[in-house]
Amino acid sequence: MLLIDIFKKWEENRNKQILSLLDYIPDAKVVDLGCGNGEFSLKAREQIGCKEIYGVEIWDDAVKKAKEKGLTLIESDLSDELPFEDEFFDIVISNQVLEHLQYPIQFIKEIKRILKNEGVAVISTENLSSWDNIAALVFGWTPFSVEFDGFRKIGNPMSPHNNETSENYPPHMRIFAYRGLKGAFEQVGFEVLDIKGSGYIPFNFISSIDPRHCRFLTVKVRK
Repeated sequence: MLLIDIFKKWEENRNKQILSLLDYIPDAKVVDLGCGNGEFSLKAREQIGCKEIYGVEIWDDAVKKAKEKGLTLIESDLSDELPFEDEFFDIVISNQVLEHLQYPIQFIKEIKRILKNEGVAVISTENLSSWDNIAALVFGWTPFSVEFDGFRKIGNPMSPHNNETSENYPPHMRIFAYRGLKGAFEQVGFEVLDIKGSGYIPFNFISSIDPRHCRFLTVKVRK
């Protein structure tokens, strides 16, 4: 389906952006919060040049695959306190997790707690003010980035997931727009170093000019 193909290209560009924001620091201690099957975590490890990367995940299938890839895997719910000591990491990565959490500010505070002074976090999430989400609202539809329990999507006939049953799938609970995402990290006490966008209608190359209306936002912050 055309929409799925477009979305996959947006995702690929987003992941490249995340990697581009990671500095080469071979002796860094790194964690990927919500590491999934560990595939992206390994790319991040290669980009940073570190020997080891921690992964935190809770879903059984993903945990098994991440362990097989050699990650130092910790099974934990990211809605809870992170299972690490204060100032433990130099770099924190989290890709498409923030929108699934009921209390995202609590999560951001936990990231700050486990980061060393001058440590860096690179966080990517959905953007409520993307042009496709705005267009959906204009038509009275559910924004593409909004999800529900039981049914993944209700009220968006253009979504490939409309009326899709998803009992165990953790829905998107909190969706930031550009200013809110930036403000959340600043209010917690981070210095925002950069914000990049990916997934732009009609042409993705415009994302570098106008990240405020991209489907995904990736923020790099320093403690």
